[in-house]
Amino acid sequence: MLALVIGIVYLLLAAYLGAGMILFHHRRLPIGSPLGIVNEATTADEDAWGRAHRAAWPLLGATAFVCVLNGFTIATLSAQAELFVQLSMVAGTAIFTGIVYWAARRVASVRAKTLKEDANVPKTNL
Repeated sequence: MLALVIGIVYLLLAAYLGAGMILFHHRRLPIGSPLGIVNEATTADEDAWGRAHRAAWPLLGATAFVCVLNGFTIATLSAQAELFVQLSMVAGTAIFTGIVYWAARRVASVRAKTLKEDANVPKTNL
């Protein structure tokens, strides 16, 4: 039963990430939306929001894909395993998913800050 619940949680996380990516792709994700990557750098302006999410989408897509795979795997394959095996699978998947999601947020923040710094550099005619 625990494996089924954990599998469903992973599928819900994948749906959350997927919804954010789809809304951004169709330009329907407003600045500061809880489905986006919200921090000071990404919400500075429309350009920062867009560039940050374009830079992060490959990692967010990979995270969603891993969540789908692990959701089904944990729900089906580990149902007959001992509790220790189930918890080990969940812990490993949670750590991996967390690292990839953190990396996506970091990439988005760096990209948004780079945009702001590029805008502050005066243009010279060479």
